Amino acid sequence: MTKKWLYPLIILAVLIVLFFLFRPKFGRMSYNQAVALYDSSLFQQAVEKYNQALWFDDTKAQYFQGKALALDSLGKYKRAVNNYTQAIRLDSSHARNWLYRGLTFAALDETGSAIQDFTRVIEMEPEMKDAHYHRGLILLNKKAYDKALRDFSRVIELDSTYADAYFKRGACYREIGEKQKAVDDYSRALNLGMDNLNVYQQRVKALSDVKNYSQAIKDYTRIIELTGGSGKLYYQRGYLHFLLNEYKQAVPDFTRVLENDATHRDARYYRAHSYSELSRYERAMKDFARVAELDPNDPKVRFNLGLAKMHLGSFREARQILKKATELKEDYDRAFFLLGMTCANLQEHGNAIQHYSRAIGLDSTYPQAYYYRGVSKGVQNNHKSAISDYSRAISLDSSFAMAYYNRGISKVALNNFGRGCQDFYKALDLGYGEAKKMIQTYCKNHPKE
Repeated sequence: MTKKWLYPLIILAVLIVLFFLFRPKFGRMSYNQAVALYDSSLFQQAVEKYNQALWFDDTKAQYFQGKALALDSLGKYKRAVNNYTQAIRLDSSHARNWLYRGLTFAALDETGSAIQDFTRVIEMEPEMKDAHYHRGLILLNKKAYDKALRDFSRVIELDSTYADAYFKRGACYREIGEKQKAVDDYSRALNLGMDNLNVYQQRVKALSDVKNYSQAIKDYTRIIELTGGSGKLYYQRGYLHFLLNEYKQAVPDFTRVLENDATHRDARYYRAHSYSELSRYERAMKDFARVAELDPNDPKVRFNLGLAKMHLGSFREARQILKKATELKEDYDRAFFLLGMTCANLQEHGNAIQHYSRAIGLDSTYPQAYYYRGVSKGVQNNHKSAISDYSRAISLDSSFAMAYYNRGISKVALNNFGRGCQDFYKALDLGYGEAKKMIQTYCKNHPKE
């Protein structure tokens, strides 16, 4: 007769046998449940189920991998790394485990370990573009631009529609000085659907690098549409319009900047220039005057304010302003030249000659300074010296029609009608119509040679 106490032992033994027989099945059931929870974004519950699956069977690499992915999604990167490592220990031939662990190392900013894992993936599966891409990202951040460029180029070889690879390669090209290639890659990224702010922000810089200002303006316009605009953006777009001599378009952009920041020195300065180019001298003068208040020691501001005053016929005020410019910058040849012109307009030709001479002393290749000094000398009836100045101006600029014309006048004043008429003919040939009257008056007996 069997002893009763043996029954529990037999039952326990049977249960133990059944447990070990069905343990893998229980593990698979828990694993499948964990996968379903992960797919439903219930990551914490998924981790718990993966733990259960591993309790039943800790020999399956995919269980560790699944748990690691769930931990990654929870931002628990160190625990995720440990689980990827376990998965790799069980199955080192699975390239994805190396890739995922590399990504997690990158999230932990352990870039050296990440690069090692991505490199291992590439050795195992050279055509896995994600490994090249993410290794390239780390190399880009490390400023290893040539190496990063090679990785992004490899990604593009494997997938010519990988927009972000073009974008990142564009960044590499720009950093190594290949500005046009950068533009081309940013443009490909945009054409592939990356119509986002960051791409436009980077392409506009590269476009400015290669002086493609027209396209850069379009990009600034798009950035303004995406962001609602800012003073900085309107200023940059306005400045590019200014560089392209598109003054009518520049003025509204600079005005938009000044509406929000009346002390923006450069926006006011370039708006003043734009007004001047548009012959709106009253507005230009007011802007230059305001810039002079903001920046009283800039000789260029004084110069331009003086020029605006001259255009408005305020020669005495212009003279005082230009004197200040020459005090601030003693070698300012253009300011001395303009000062000479103000004096000439005030019929102070002696002073004008002194200022023109100062400009010539600073720049001996300044044809306008020679020309206008010649004009003032001619007014003083010093025609011989005037002819010398006109000739020097012509030697520096052979197309200087007015220099020929005025030299002709001085030669006629010295009774050298033959040579004077030849200068009138030359001036007329160069398009200076006033010379025709002088030819009709003085050159009937002096035909063109």
